[in-house]
Amino acid sequence: MAKTGRVYGLWSVALWLLAAGLLIGTTPRTAEHFAHWRTLRAENAQLEQKLARLHAEERALEAELQRVQTDLGREALARQRGWLRKGEEPLRINRP
Repeated sequence: MAKTGRVYGLWSVALWLLAAGLLIGTTPRTAEHFAHWRTLRAENAQLEQKLARLHAEERALEAELQRVQTDLGREALARQRGWLRKGEEPLRINRP
């Protein structure tokens, strides 16, 4: 009976030492993996924000393209750029 208790005690100590060794051995790597995961998560959030901004810009450009494909839209764009129709005179305001 005494041998069984001693063997059980040795196995118990061996298992505890093994568990402690595994814990000590994996803790630095686990912390490193967690830090890397946090960095990737922050980078992913930034990329998702940039993607959302690019989608909004794409929608705005598509709307502008739709507007410019009409005659009124082309004329409005030309007037924004300062173009005149044949025979039109630019309005000049002389300030004192």
